[in-house]
Amino acid sequence: MRKLLLISTALLGFAVQPDRAAAEPITLAVASVFGATAGGAGFAIIQGVVGMAVSFGLSLVVQALSGKPKSETARAELTKPTSLPAYRFVYGKTWAPGTPVAWHVRGRVLYVCYLLNSRPSAGPFTVLFDKRKVEKTGDEFDFSMAGGARATNAPFTNPGFSLPLAMYWIGKGDQTSCPARIVQECAGHFRATDAWRGRTVLWVRLDCGDDDKRSTTWPASPPEVNVDGNWSLVHDPRDGQEKFTRNQGLIVLDALRKNPMRPYRDAYLKLDTFSWAADVAGQAVPVKAGGTIPRYRCDGVLVFGEGAELEDQIQPLLNAGASRLTRIGGQLAIVPAVARPSIEVITDVTDGQPLELVRWRASDDLYTEAVGRFPAPDRAYESAETPVFVVPGAQAEDGGIAKRLVLDLDFVTDHRQAQRLAKIAAMRSRMQRQVSTELFPECFDLVAGSVCTLNLRAPYGAWNVDYEVESIAPTAGLNDDESVVIRLPVTLTETSAAVTAWNAATEEQDMLAGSFDGSGTRVAPPVTVSIETGSVAAQISGETTVPAVMAYWSASPSASATGYEWEWGTERFASPSGGGDESWRHSGWQPGGQIAKGAADDDGVFKAFLQWPQISDLLRYKIRVRAKGSYGASDWLVSAPILARGPSAVVAVPQRLTAEPDGAGAIRVSAVQANDRDARKLLIYGSNLDAPLTASLLWTDNAMAQVSVSRREAGLGNSATRYYWARARDQWGNLSDFTASASATTT
Repeated sequence: MRKLLLISTALLGFAVQPDRAAAEPITLAVASVFGATAGGAGFAIIQGVVGMAVSFGLSLVVQALSGKPKSETARAELTKPTSLPAYRFVYGKTWAPGTPVAWHVRGRVLYVCYLLNSRPSAGPFTVLFDKRKVEKTGDEFDFSMAGGARATNAPFTNPGFSLPLAMYWIGKGDQTSCPARIVQECAGHFRATDAWRGRTVLWVRLDCGDDDKRSTTWPASPPEVNVDGNWSLVHDPRDGQEKFTRNQGLIVLDALRKNPMRPYRDAYLKLDTFSWAADVAGQAVPVKAGGTIPRYRCDGVLVFGEGAELEDQIQPLLNAGASRLTRIGGQLAIVPAVARPSIEVITDVTDGQPLELVRWRASDDLYTEAVGRFPAPDRAYESAETPVFVVPGAQAEDGGIAKRLVLDLDFVTDHRQAQRLAKIAAMRSRMQRQVSTELFPECFDLVAGSVCTLNLRAPYGAWNVDYEVESIAPTAGLNDDESVVIRLPVTLTETSAAVTAWNAATEEQDMLAGSFDGSGTRVAPPVTVSIETGSVAAQISGETTVPAVMAYWSASPSASATGYEWEWGTERFASPSGGGDESWRHSGWQPGGQIAKGAADDDGVFKAFLQWPQISDLLRYKIRVRAKGSYGASDWLVSAPILARGPSAVVAVPQRLTAEPDGAGAIRVSAVQANDRDARKLLIYGSNLDAPLTASLLWTDNAMAQVSVSRREAGLGNSATRYYWARARDQWGNLSDFTASASATTT
């Protein structure tokens, strides 16, 4: 390795070579590090030592995540009423959840103002109540008394009345007053000055309608509002226009310049790099079905919160383009994810610092496959996962164990873009070589994000691949009165054009489209509800046994279900001569209780217990269940009827049974109850045949253990022979076996 080059004062005019700088916009930045231009006179040396601006590469952090995606959580939080709504920017084309910020109830009519976007928006818009699209007539941007949009589709119409159940007005940010009808009908609660100027807001007038249809028309109170449309207007530095766009590069720039936390002035931004990123994001990329789509689009809701750095909060925007931020000359720049040519071939390094070579990453940072998790428009912006991208040969290379990366893409709404981003993340994790060294001044035009190629002599041939500059910190200092020394400590990370390469015909995978139907958002009941009694339903605690009727069911298929409500009822047998269900009279429903969504057992089954039912052959029980959620309650699902029974048990046989004549045409039957503490009743049967299955129940007596019972059967006639049996029954209705028969003949 050569010694560090000493540059004489005559060489201070050293600058970026224009032909190399043209290879990628990010290299243009280095020419202005000291205020010099390419080919300029030189750099000023002040106080003997000059610290050149450090260019740090801020790596895109990709983690394997689990649980609910942040976008779903944020959307759910934004629908909750509050007087201090979160500051949010809505970008691209998406659903913007409305936050109720002001409301008033007047009779049967609800008036609500929803905040949609904390800045002006482009439009047009489509309004959805509880995820049901509203078809309308009229002008939602007309705030006069006769203006506003009126719903024309069920269930929001109101036949026979002049006004529908739903009316709304939208302020795109240029409104100067509150809608006149809202002000007039809510005098003292909404004023004309309540305009929310500079914000995109929705005012609604909602009539409850008929009582019997209210839960269907308005399952949630206040209704969950989403508005579909084209949102924030974004400045494009390439043409100086303010416009609606879905371009990822322009949206990242907008968030940096207009955020409420720490807006960047243009003087602190490398605008040419953001123009480059915008060009990359707008590139046409082929898709499998034919045609093209833009390379990187960005659609979603960016919520600004306290306690986090700005760069962390806008990370989802960067993830939508697999891009990263970097600093060059004290200015913030962006590096888009696109294949770039190498602008420097490095054949030697200085001995100013030890050459550090890292060949393998930690196993925790390596992935063999990846999926993208994104909000799917055809699933009402609920989370969906792309098909799995498998890195060829990676699993075998790592020892045959698959390791999956789940990449949250909160601002990507197209599965084809999400698939490409999943591949980029997985491939980047496989780029394992890292080099730390010090370069010669001829590499001065490298900045963080530049691509270079190593071409070192043996024994470093295995390291001769393309690298991206992760960080570089040029410094200069006086060597003596006639020369200065330039130092270029650098960290390089392996890269390859294969990371961003994409062949739609072979790599894009088909994905089943969602089938969301906004009209079916009402929560669905469980598929079936079953009912049991006896031992399976009995609840035992120590020596105490509690009989019960148990209903059980699996979860509602609706994701919006948050819990369940159950009720019980009885039917009493009322027609001795009947036979079917018409012989049973229902006595009405009684409240049972509430069961939370998380109360299912390990098998995902929910259970409800009705304790101490009446055990009778003339009374049967039913249980009904319905799901409850953010869109109201489902229909009731009713179980089949069942006769209540206690737990099964073995009951001892009565101890003694005798029969003897007792006067003309009569027989005296005596029995002693079983020696069983659970015995409660003694049953005596009789028949003309010596066969218990032909016997009829004659008497049922309350009799505890070892109690004697005596009964007389009369009217039998002369010389009539009768056979008798006894059985014990416990409190749950369990019967013992028959005793041996006892017989007698009348006199």
